[in-house]
Amino acid sequence: MQHRRARSPLVCATGLALLSFLVLGAPHGWAQLAASPAMPAGPTTIEALSIEGVSEFEVTARGQVELRRGELNLYSDTLRYNREFGRVEADGGVRIERAGDRFFGPRLQFDLNSDTGVFDQPGFIMRREQTARGSAERLEFLGKDKLRLVGGSFTTCEPGKEDWRFEARELELDYEIEEGRMRDGRLRFFDTTLFAVPFATFPLERRRKSGLLTPHYSQNTRRGLEIGVPFYWNIAPEQDLLLTPVTMSKRGLQLKTQYRYLERSYAGDLRWEYLPEDKVLGERRSGLTLKHEQQLAPDWTGRLDFNKVSDDRYFVDLGTQMRQITTGNLLREAFSQYHGSIGDTSYALQARVQGFQTLQDPLAPIVSPYHRVPQLNAALLRQSVGGRLDVTVPAEYVRFTHHSLVEGTRVSLHPSLALPLAAPGHFVIPRFGVHHAEYRLARTAPGQPERQGVSVPWASADAGLIFERSARWFGEALTQTLEPRLYYVYAPYRAQDTVPLFDTGLADFNYAQLFSENRFVGGDRFGDADHLTLAATSRLLGPGGEEVLRATIGQRLYLKSERVGLTPAAPLRGRGQSDLLASVGGRLAQGWSFDGAAQYNLQRSRTERYSAAVRYTPEIAKLVSASYRFNRDALRQIDIAAQWPLSAGWYAIGRYNYSLLERQLLEGIAGIEYNAGCWVFRTVFQRLQAAAQTTSTVLMFQLEFNGFGGIQSGDVTDFLKRHVPGYASTNPGAGDLVPPSMRPRLPFEQVF
Repeated sequence: MQHRRARSPLVCATGLALLSFLVLGAPHGWAQLAASPAMPAGPTTIEALSIEGVSEFEVTARGQVELRRGELNLYSDTLRYNREFGRVEADGGVRIERAGDRFFGPRLQFDLNSDTGVFDQPGFIMRREQTARGSAERLEFLGKDKLRLVGGSFTTCEPGKEDWRFEARELELDYEIEEGRMRDGRLRFFDTTLFAVPFATFPLERRRKSGLLTPHYSQNTRRGLEIGVPFYWNIAPEQDLLLTPVTMSKRGLQLKTQYRYLERSYAGDLRWEYLPEDKVLGERRSGLTLKHEQQLAPDWTGRLDFNKVSDDRYFVDLGTQMRQITTGNLLREAFSQYHGSIGDTSYALQARVQGFQTLQDPLAPIVSPYHRVPQLNAALLRQSVGGRLDVTVPAEYVRFTHHSLVEGTRVSLHPSLALPLAAPGHFVIPRFGVHHAEYRLARTAPGQPERQGVSVPWASADAGLIFERSARWFGEALTQTLEPRLYYVYAPYRAQDTVPLFDTGLADFNYAQLFSENRFVGGDRFGDADHLTLAATSRLLGPGGEEVLRATIGQRLYLKSERVGLTPAAPLRGRGQSDLLASVGGRLAQGWSFDGAAQYNLQRSRTERYSAAVRYTPEIAKLVSASYRFNRDALRQIDIAAQWPLSAGWYAIGRYNYSLLERQLLEGIAGIEYNAGCWVFRTVFQRLQAAAQTTSTVLMFQLEFNGFGGIQSGDVTDFLKRHVPGYASTNPGAGDLVPPSMRPRLPFEQVF
């Protein structure tokens, strides 16, 4: 025997099936395993210290054997290949590598003709979305797309740190029907069995499958101990249903359902919750929400949004998966919209029927809004008429109804013309328009006419300049801009005191409102105006145009006293200056950003409103933010949020939102998160001001096993993202989002 490398090219007519499986996070927490397809036929090359036999029949290779076929590399001490019967036998340190995946064991037998065989005592390392490793007593190939793992286990933990693993006496994967079967499975965590499954089936390749899902638990002061066991029903590829029976120690039994459907032209989500008898109130309670969206034609869309609960305190007392639009009103709306064009003129048509269910808090009652039954809108837009003019003609018809207030219809028209003149460094935009509205009223107050109308012509001019120069900021070369802007509006006085307020309010006085023709929001008022806005903005821009720093100041000069108020008793502004508005924001250094705004009353020499916020985010999952909001006699709030590492893998999470004016905590969150690399534990405590003089506390936890699923009391990660601004999960699916301190250089390095 000659101790040298030998090469024998073998052209084979059959392919070698390669085992390739990975445990993945399935929908609703089920584990999934995915297999690579069989290797296509192609040339096979064998290298070894010695090769014996006849290549057309059978060869035996010994010593540092390497077989290559496409992406497949097979290593062993000894290998026998029988081309006549298509058999491969490998002994001694057998290792298969393909596309980064590794399989290793003492002995492999495989029949290339039938894609059947046995791998004795194999181990594996798989790299897909989540790197996994495991072992088995025996791996059986049962066909091209079918295999069985006997006495196997897997984990996503690093070697030497097997905190958790899933074991099964038998695991069968059938990729023809894309289904897996498991017998005598159990999840072990630090050698403690968390749960056992005598028999189960599960989907492969991230397909949905009917079955029980992981139970969830929570503890709440309003509901007590809450336990839910979801059942998922995969009705069809485009439909599914989630049924969750829930038991609450303080409230009783509840059923939560979610039905989803998706077609080419429409999709929807229906949720229904039902509590036959509340132990505390002794009555039946329920909630319903439906959201449906449909593409009726290429340019025609429709939407239905319906929400209903049985009583005013439903959201305060019961945990819910329904959407609450505002604090006190649930939306009920059907909406349709069509876009089109005729030549160079584009148009839009809209139709809406809108109502609300108003949820009243006896200690903080509110006035329910008007219902729109119906609302019809149309708009025409023609740009560059004659090469210069932009023409816009919006129109509206709407009927307002209310159970106790004045009702009626409103027909309005708001045509406008604009002549934009723009060039690099400057712009001038004169604009002219008319606000016209006609009313037909019922249930009017004494002295209020049933038929009335109002027309208000108006004109505005918007002009600005943009200057640039080079600048330096902490040694960084930047570009500084100076952007002065003037805005003038004129609208004559028209009496509107008898016009009802269906959907109109006074706009918030802010920087954007300084450049608006109307100081009211809605269609029932158009304010008289003769005022000039002066403003200036300066920015520091980076080499790529990114904004590093921004400072803005603006003020409105009233040339005449206002005469149109929201109500006859509403205060009006006289001639003179408005409050001064100023804001500044940007980044101070790497990871540091800030933002501040203020409204200063020059006549009284005092600040009416201001806000200040600072944020430090040096890297993902490192965050500290603090803000303070002040509105004289109305609002004084502190809001602090943080997520910060305490030691390797340990993170503290919290939020403190406190009202100084009311002297009460609005929301408090305290939590801890531990990321062990292959599993993560989170626990969160929340105290929330649910209603006037009503607080709610809840304790949640989540134990998540990367690549497998977990045990949790609701979606804790989603809760933290919604309630802690800037929160980042420390174990997301995308590895590039993992905090730098948690990133391994390579998964399972130096492991074969």
